[in-house]
Amino acid sequence: MLGHRAARAVRRPPPRPAPPPALAPPAISAEERRRAEELEQELEMARDIQQGLLLEAAPHLAGWEISAVSLPARTLGGDLYDFLPLPDGGHGIMIGDVSGKGLPAALRMAVARTVFRHEARRDAAPGPTLAAVNRGVLSEIPQGMVTMLYARLDPARGELRVANAGHTFPLIVNGRVSELELSGLPLGVDGDSDYGEAGAALGPGDTVVLYTDGVLEAENPAGEIYGYERLEALIAANSSLKPRAIVALLLHELRAWSAGSQSDDITVVVLRRRYARLDAELYSIAVDVLGRARAGELWDEAGSLLGVDPAVAGVEAWLMALPELLKLAQGRFGRGLARELNQQLRLAIEDYRRSSDLTNG
Repeated sequence: MLGHRAARAVRRPPPRPAPPPALAPPAISAEERRRAEELEQELEMARDIQQGLLLEAAPHLAGWEISAVSLPARTLGGDLYDFLPLPDGGHGIMIGDVSGKGLPAALRMAVARTVFRHEARRDAAPGPTLAAVNRGVLSEIPQGMVTMLYARLDPARGELRVANAGHTFPLIVNGRVSELELSGLPLGVDGDSDYGEAGAALGPGDTVVLYTDGVLEAENPAGEIYGYERLEALIAANSSLKPRAIVALLLHELRAWSAGSQSDDITVVVLRRRYARLDAELYSIAVDVLGRARAGELWDEAGSLLGVDPAVAGVEAWLMALPELLKLAQGRFGRGLARELNQQLRLAIEDYRRSSDLTNG
């Protein structure tokens, strides 16, 4: 006789309780909406003011090229840079990074910049200046910390003196890329901090790159940071580029690395000493815009257009020959490249003219 198993009772799970109805977002009154719009407009205005202060800070120094940019991660940022003419004919260059983000960091940034300008105008050396700024930061920003690098440049001699309060090291580009290593406590930590100094001699064609840690700490989607090694390799592979081109290339690289996102403020300041000879500077610009092969092709025609050897041609000769040179460039390489070449060549020629006027004056 065939047996059979008794049917096993099937236990059904208890019915799940129905999810509570979604709560409707709280109604926003017309007054609250108006105030939110006003706040957004005020933040946008504050951002425009902040960016305007930074853009206005970049000077025109005869014999030098300077490019600077600051990109906040939010509407407002805590990075800062500044340039300050000094009584002895030198020029002060500062870059800094205030702790935090957004509006609180922006307010601290404004205070730190004001304190820096007050102390730097006393015309002391970089080390004592940072020590004085540190005391001011402790007094005015008791709950904030600031990294800051301050450099004094002698534009005529190319001498750079630097003090560093916990900031990233400057990069010196002079045939190779090296860091000017100099440590110090960030501002706002210890009122008795002293700051040492280091120096560098910048020859014609040499470049200095200053940056905040938002460059090194940019993350890709996998959470990997950009890091110093990639920055050094990028600068080394493009060391002949002019400051504006270096800044543009670095920002493009960081956007590609981070897939368009930005978690920290990014600030970059690049300065380069122009070549002593005008023709060498103009040729380097042509290489920067056109590439070496095209620049060489164009420069083969420069002598006949100038009527003299480019090495001995003065400012006026170059200005007279420039329209024909640019017409030639447009015919061979297109209007866009010719326009960019025209802008940069004219700027350089006028810079050499100003430098000559200052020397002769």
